[in-house]
Amino acid sequence: MKNSKRRKKSRRSLGLGKITEKDEFKHVWKRYPEHHNESWYFNALDFNSNTHIITRVGYRMGQKEIETMFIIILDRNDESKNLEYFNRLEIDLYPEDDLYGDDNITFECLEPMKKWRIIYEDNRFEVDLIFKERFSPFIYMSQEDPMKIIEKYGMEILKVAATRHYEQGMNVIGSVKLIENGQIKEERKIKTYGHRDHSWGTRDWVLIDGWNWVACQFDDFTMNFTRARALGKIIEQGFISTKKGHERVTNIEVETELGFNGDKKAPKLSKYIVTTPNRRFIITSKTWKSIYITRESDRGSTVVYEQIAQFELDGRKGFGISEYMSSINKE
Repeated sequence: MKNSKRRKKSRRSLGLGKITEKDEFKHVWKRYPEHHNESWYFNALDFNSNTHIITRVGYRMGQKEIETMFIIILDRNDESKNLEYFNRLEIDLYPEDDLYGDDNITFECLEPMKKWRIIYEDNRFEVDLIFKERFSPFIYMSQEDPMKIIEKYGMEILKVAATRHYEQGMNVIGSVKLIENGQIKEERKIKTYGHRDHSWGTRDWVLIDGWNWVACQFDDFTMNFTRARALGKIIEQGFISTKKGHERVTNIEVETELGFNGDKKAPKLSKYIVTTPNRRFIITSKTWKSIYITRESDRGSTVVYEQIAQFELDGRKGFGISEYMSSINKE
């Protein structure tokens, strides 16, 4: 892997107990479930420079493969100026060190729970981003009794989505260089808010009927929530982060209008009715750019609309990702 020198002894955790700084790194087990998934996801959306980055690396050790994604949106109407990079490689083991990705992408944790660096290089782009803690990570399920979770969703959910995971609002700085004939044609500076997500465990994509996942940024808070459907159950969870701490989201209702840019299946407007222990409010999203991603297997298919969106809450403006996923199970 280029861009960073291999260094430092690998740090690892089984990730089965209380989440600590070691859980920033890979989770190496003696045996992996068939639908094992460990992924790191980041986004940085900068409307001032009109430069938007979405990236992910996922290790599926039960299938002995790695998936990488790097999306650059510079012009929502001209796809020739953008990048949608997807790669899938066979692997036998996690990397020996703590640099994740492939020959084009490097994910590196510089300070656990606080700072990451992401580099992407090809013959068209050179990207170098630093993600720094804006708010502390929110540890999902940390405030709930595990036995009550199993009682609520059933033991069978563990075969579909038994996942440890945390998410975090970030500050992002860096640059995107546009390369032409080996020379820098243009450089765009990035200074914006971003988001990240780290999860590990079991994820059987085709048995998850669908979800709405939102990560949005406002000047003084981050909001992240999911409403997922699997095995006849509705799973609702999320949080709002401010400098004072986290407020847990307990219920989400979703109303969606489809038809973005003539695509009858792509959401163009969504209304979310969000409930926390202390309040209930409405936040809306308007799709600015929709990115269509598919996952195919012998067992079925999964479709993701990864949408860069503009959000509004009580007259206040924000931005972020409104993600809509649905699966078809052939079995």
